[in-house]
Amino acid sequence: MRRKGQLLSIDALLSLVIVVMVVGVVMNTNDMIKAEITGLLDWYDRANIANNMLDVLTKNPGYPENWEENVSNVKVVGLRDADYPFALDYEKIEALNTSINGAFIQNSYLLKLSRAHDFEIEVYITKRDVNASGRFPKGEENIVFEANPGVNLDINGSSPSGIFQVEWIEITKNNGSVYRNEQICTSLKSGNNVDLENNDVLEFKVSEDITITGIRGEVIGPYLIPAGSIVTINVLITQSQGFQINYGGGSCPYLFKVAGQGNVKISVDYVDYGNWNLTSRVTHFSNLTEPTYMFAVINGSLYTDESVINASKARSPWIQYERRDFVIKKEIYNKTIKVGTTKKVLVSGRLVENIPAHFYLELQVSGTGNATFVVVDDVQVRGLFIEKTSQDSALKAVLFWREDGQNITKFYTGNTTSVKILWGDLFEELPSEYMSKIVELWIYENNFSDLILEDKGDLGLLLDPIFEQGRIKLWVWDDR
Repeated sequence: MRRKGQLLSIDALLSLVIVVMVVGVVMNTNDMIKAEITGLLDWYDRANIANNMLDVLTKNPGYPENWEENVSNVKVVGLRDADYPFALDYEKIEALNTSINGAFIQNSYLLKLSRAHDFEIEVYITKRDVNASGRFPKGEENIVFEANPGVNLDINGSSPSGIFQVEWIEITKNNGSVYRNEQICTSLKSGNNVDLENNDVLEFKVSEDITITGIRGEVIGPYLIPAGSIVTINVLITQSQGFQINYGGGSCPYLFKVAGQGNVKISVDYVDYGNWNLTSRVTHFSNLTEPTYMFAVINGSLYTDESVINASKARSPWIQYERRDFVIKKEIYNKTIKVGTTKKVLVSGRLVENIPAHFYLELQVSGTGNATFVVVDDVQVRGLFIEKTSQDSALKAVLFWREDGQNITKFYTGNTTSVKILWGDLFEELPSEYMSKIVELWIYENNFSDLILEDKGDLGLLLDPIFEQGRIKLWVWDDR
């Protein structure tokens, strides 16, 4: 009996061992399964952070919907346009870039969207850009040299003898007869001289820089007139010596000096057409080598240094990446614009109707300075230069462009605080075969401290948005 009991004890022990082993295997398997499930859930969570974040950013306009108008009130950032649900809003994208800082990151739900992970956003938008360089046109009207009994007039070019070169020359006599270039040599020249009388008009285009100075008690000028300028001299009165063109030492009709310059009264107009270059360029977003806008948030702080961003990514055990292409709506217009000092597009849209003749743009200043604008009118590029030289002087503007190989210039003179330019001068009528065209007004350079543009009309009613392509790239990682 005692031996039988021992056998039963061994059987029970073996059974217990087997049960323990089975339970252990089951428990270990359960832990492994739980670990696998946990890992899978973590992976799924990470894999969807970038995707979910892009969804929130690009599928709603944010809260409030017009948060870009006052970024300090933003609660949730969204880039979708409120009126065009198929497109992102350019102004929201720009507001996100220009307003990004620590407070904005905290207030705008961005950290919650990334679940407190690090992230980087790059935005690529089809790029429109303009450039302007060179010497812009300018002009002076009615510079009068008339001190009694006249002035000693001094006109000089590069030669010490006073001789200068012109591209063409024209004399209109006081009886209305006009003589141009070689006609002056054959019909008016006597010896080396061509006498100019009261009410004659001398006009020429200079091939080199010249200066005009009047002296009678005080100095009038000197006025530097650059090469390429057209000079018009109206002979008011000649006294003492006659006012003459002298070809001695020169060559008729293009190389001469102005002689007999004592005691004369004249008025001078000149137009310097300048030597300038204007360009407008459009680059598709897929051809951009750098993002239009970019920033990263690492451990709650803002960074734009790529070396810092890449080092942070390298320390993370995982990185998630998403990329999506979008349509972007761009329409920029305000009835009143305070102009800053950096290059920026001020008006952008698609002109869908011709501009009424009474619509005009008023440029307002109180101090002195100058500013350069670039006007894009479909494929035509125009420059607009405004200048005020003293507190008492008028604000002047010149609009210039090339058409069919010819330089075209329009001058405008305002009062001491403003100058008016027709919108129809900036953006011409729609071609008959066009339903619309893209128009833009850029500030290129500005050193006025208080330049304001005022639309005296309703140009905004004639503009539709421009729709162009863009791309957003998003990286999310964990550098802790």
